[in-house]
Amino acid sequence: MRWATYVVVAALLLTMQSALAPVVEIRGVRPDWLLVGAVFLGLYVKPSHAVAAAWVLGLCADLMTVERPGLISFSYMMVAAAVSSVREYVFRYWALTQFTLTLVLALCVQTVWMMYRRTMYTPVRPLWSDWFVGAVLTSLYSAAWAPVLHRLLLQLSGLLGIARPRYSHAGLRSVGSSNV
Repeated sequence: MRWATYVVVAALLLTMQSALAPVVEIRGVRPDWLLVGAVFLGLYVKPSHAVAAAWVLGLCADLMTVERPGLISFSYMMVAAAVSSVREYVFRYWALTQFTLTLVLALCVQTVWMMYRRTMYTPVRPLWSDWFVGAVLTSLYSAAWAPVLHRLLLQLSGLLGIARPRYSHAGLRSVGSSNV
């Protein structure tokens, strides 16, 4: 992975999360594009680099919040590690895979964050309402964005130094080729 290019992509994701996510907000629900980025790293980058890059992405997100540093960076690091551990068993280029992995891991992360907030601060809403709005809807919205962002980030795979599969040994030119 080319780290200089990654810094630019991470800055772009952080800018999107802080400036563009409020614009696409639907009834108080914003997508977590940084988590989608952590899933992308877990799927396509060497596992050790994915974990480190996701941790850096989370650390930058931690620095943008007023919370205690470490919660977001640890969460994104664990997301990248979880995805890296299953990526050999899934079809990574399928939109359904990207959606499902993002949905499941976002639900886990959002639930942990919700429980943290409820422990540290006085809850405003009932537990079921807080979980549904804070975790389920945010996870669904983030997962809906996953295939789009993965496609865009895959377009940058050459600049990022991410290896793409080669299908010439099977007589195929690319994924989705008509030479099947």
